[in-house]
Formats: sequence, C-alpha cells, structure tokens
Amino acid sequence: MEKVQVSQDVAKVLDHLTMNYTKKVIIDTHVRNPNGWPMDENKALKGLDLDVLCQALYCGYTAEQTPEEKLLEYFSTYKNKILDGTATPIDELVALSIETTCVLLNAKIKGVNC
Repeated sequence: MEKVQVSQDVAKVLDHLTMNYTKKVIIDTHVRNPNGWPMDENKALKGLDLDVLCQALYCGYTAEQTPEEKLLEYFSTYKNKILDGTATPIDELVALSIETTCVLLNAKIKGVNC
C-alpha cells in the first residue's frame, strides 16, 4: 500500500504519538473513542477514519501541502524555465500572473513575491 496523505495537523500529532507510543496503543485508543482523544494536542485525530489511521501508521503518511506551498511549487516550475532559458512567452506570463495575483491579494509568499 501507498503512503496516505493527511493534514499537517494530523501528521504533527502522529509524529509525536509514534515517538512515545506503539502503533497498537494508538489504534486501541482511537478505536475506544475516535472522537474523544484526551489531550488538546491530539485533537487533530478526533473523527479520523480508522482505515486512514491504520494506513498512516503501517504504510506511512505525508502531510498535505499548504496552499502557499502548492503555489510556490507551481510558480517554481515556471520560474525555473525562465531562469534556464527554456520558457515560452506563455510560461513567462503565467509566472508574472502568479506574482501579480499575490500582490493583489496582499499575500506574501516566500519564493514568489518576497
């Protein structure tokens, strides 16, 4: 099976729990009360599907990218083409459009416009 994608909050909690507890203990706790994780720092697991939890623990997991990370990755594709001289005029317009959109939305994204 493949790694499962989980939110960054879930990934952070799983990172912490797997350093301190066995997979069996984590699953037992979740099965007993999937909506009642006892500590606030574990609240990201409340309501998490048991299949997703098991897959994350046994097959691995990756944290979903934030919207900013997704935009930076998309922007970098076009920016790299510009830097290596393989960009088409459309590639240049896409990169400029992303930069302009960030400015219009007053969004500062490291690697894009700051």
